[in-house]
Amino acid sequence: MNKPQRREGFVADDKAAAPAPEAQVESEASPPPEPSLPQEDWPIVVKLLHKPIRNQKNEMVRELSFREPTGGDINRYGNPCRVDQNGDVVIDERKMSMMMSSLSGCLLPMFEQIDPRDWNSCAYRLRGFFLPDPAAW
Repeated sequence: MNKPQRREGFVADDKAAAPAPEAQVESEASPPPEPSLPQEDWPIVVKLLHKPIRNQKNEMVRELSFREPTGGDINRYGNPCRVDQNGDVVIDERKMSMMMSSLSGCLLPMFEQIDPRDWNSCAYRLRGFFLPDPAAW
């Protein structure tokens, strides 16, 4: 009455042996390694691809160098980013302009001459530093 079990598939009977239980326990016990987030190197440099602007020395610049923001910057200019009830990131343009002007060392009246596409490149490059880290919750 001992009939050999019939198996379907592409595995030959001699190779059908299950892996050792120790190997299964090890693979289930150890979680996959978490991806490491890239660390930012300050200053962050953003190229102005569409139009150069004048800096505080009245020189035309084609890239802006941003220093690392601090809590004091948020205290002075306000937090330029927030997350709305739908989970979307909203940028407050006035606060972000003042923040970018301060972080780049470019005076605000001169910074306001920036091309809108370059402004968005700078704002989106910096926005992550003004959002909460869910790992801290």
